[in-house]
Amino acid sequence: MTTILNKKIATILVLFFSTFLFSQTDINQNGIKTSVISGLNAEGEQARRYEIASVGYNSHHWQIGGLIIIELYQTSYGTGYERYVVENGFLQGVNYGVPAIKLIESNGIYHSGKIALGTPIDLATNVGGYINKELPIFFDVRYYATYRIKITYLQEKVDVINDINQIKINQTPNVINIPDFASPNELNYDLATSGNLKVSGTGNHYIQNGNVGIGTTNPTSKLTVAGNIASREVKVTVDAGADFVFENNYPLPSLESVDKFIKENKHLPEVASAKEMQKDGINLSEMNIKLLQKIEEMTLYMIEMKKEMVKQNDKISTLENKLKSKTNDL
Repeated sequence: MTTILNKKIATILVLFFSTFLFSQTDINQNGIKTSVISGLNAEGEQARRYEIASVGYNSHHWQIGGLIIIELYQTSYGTGYERYVVENGFLQGVNYGVPAIKLIESNGIYHSGKIALGTPIDLATNVGGYINKELPIFFDVRYYATYRIKITYLQEKVDVINDINQIKINQTPNVINIPDFASPNELNYDLATSGNLKVSGTGNHYIQNGNVGIGTTNPTSKLTVAGNIASREVKVTVDAGADFVFENNYPLPSLESVDKFIKENKHLPEVASAKEMQKDGINLSEMNIKLLQKIEEMTLYMIEMKKEMVKQNDKISTLENKLKSKTNDL
């Protein structure tokens, strides 16, 4: 009888602790705390917004937990995972005081949820004369998806926010319907590496905004290279060519005026001098068009010279024939 009773007690204890472990939503690991919220879903095709948490902060003073990590696990019809970081507190976020959110990891196929920040709310407390604020944090979900969310933080978990270093986790968050939205899948963080950087894949690879510097930390153009470039071929897109030289109304300079300009300036007309090139560099597209213009002008000069030579040869032939005729008459 005692043995049977002990087995029943052991079974009950196992079931109790198993239930406790699997239902536990808050964990504190030596000050690093995590909370899990489950069952956040869209209403079919109707997108929804949940207020999952809020945090107390002050952008003018030191405090615990300037960063909060929020992970999204899709549990419905496919793989999907996102990890966000919320920056708040002293000198954190946009312009060193406005909380910011960044997507720093995204994996899986389906991305139907996102984290959004609400408008900060002034609290009744302050630090050093600077008002404390409460920042609402929302989770948006769309198109039949269901998510489980894990929040990692350092703040004190409370039921009501009234000071900094506090966070409120809503296990049964308020929900409202919202318009459909596109979930972001582009990461938002600075990439710094001292090793090799490799980008592979069959799709397009591009840098959408900003400038790229190679060999320099201060690129002033879309691509600034401080060094040599080796390439099999370079294609330069141009807006117009130099065929205007062949138009009937093109004012072709006389060779005399070109000769005078060269003697006075030591370079071709409409072409930068050597000093200007050394100072400002050259625009490859513009220079190629300008050189083509000069080649086409030279071609016109040669054509005119050819015509003059033909005329002169005709005159010489005429004179030779006349001279030969007079000689025969003698």
